[in-house]
Formats: sequence, C-alpha cells, structure tokens
Amino acid sequence: MAMAIVVMAMTACGKSATPEGAAKTFLKDYQNGDYAAMVDQMKFSKQVSDEDKAQFAALLEEKVASEVAKKGGIASYDIDEVEMAEDGQSAKVKYTLHFGNGTESKDDMKLVLDDGKWMIDAGK
Repeated sequence: MAMAIVVMAMTACGKSATPEGAAKTFLKDYQNGDYAAMVDQMKFSKQVSDEDKAQFAALLEEKVASEVAKKGGIASYDIDEVEMAEDGQSAKVKYTLHFGNGTESKDDMKLVLDDGKWMIDAGK
C-alpha cells in the first residue's frame, strides 16, 4: 500500500519533480508552440489572473512564434547542465535549442521550487 502511494505521488508530480524534468516539459511545450502551457509552468512574483496569463501567452506567441518558424521550428533540444542552488530552492538549467534550419541557440532558465513543484521563474 505504501509503495502504491509513493508511485502515485511521483506520477502526480510528473516531470516537474526535478528542475531538469520541469525544463524538459517547458521546452517540449515551446517546441510544440503551446504557449498557454508554457505560461502555466511559470511562477510569477505576484498573483496573476487567468486572463493575464492568457494575454501573456498570446504576447509570447506573437513575439516568438514567427522567429522560431523562420528557423524551421525547434527540431530538438538538449539539457546541457543543471546548477542547483545550495539551499535546494532554485536552480539554473542550461539548454540548447536545435532548429530545423541547422542552427542552434544556447540559453538558460531559472527555476524555483514552489510548493514542492519546480516552476520557471518568470520574475514578474
């Protein structure tokens, strides 16, 4: 019984149980152009309404989608390095995006642990 509870808890946490898993989920949504799902994975410094999140997702899509399309879309991505903070409450994930036209882009994202779930730090 205890093992079943542990398995269910791990499944419920999904890939956001680790910074790397959360980053992979975020990048997969980016690759698929699911900007609303990306915004749902972000931790904002203040309370944000569902309407504000929808507007932010639309703005993100407006700014990013055409640039990604010009590069042939995101063909794949790699997690290059995970740097965990000493207190275990934040992390930086370095990653590489590989575009359909053969180019690539290296960047990083900051994540924060929020109520046991790793979220992308939106800072806003």
